[in-house]
Amino acid sequence: MSRAQLLNAEVARYAQRGWNVQSVAAGQAVLSKNKRIGWFWNLILVLLTGGLWLIYVVYRALNRKVQTVIITVDATGRIRTS
Repeated sequence: MSRAQLLNAEVARYAQRGWNVQSVAAGQAVLSKNKRIGWFWNLILVLLTGGLWLIYVVYRALNRKVQTVIITVDATGRIRTS
């Protein structure tokens, strides 16, 4: 299997899990994903605080952190993520 085929297969696996492809270049791909918010506990806290916790939830929803993964395939065909 060529490096490009190995990279494409690994990118497809990540894409199935909800990752977005930012770029693909010679033996390397950059993928990103928005970090999830735990809605269950936030909903409980909104109910317990009479809605005050909603300010924090809205802030977190608007300023989500982005996870980034870089996938590389070396000359021997080894796949590495960082």
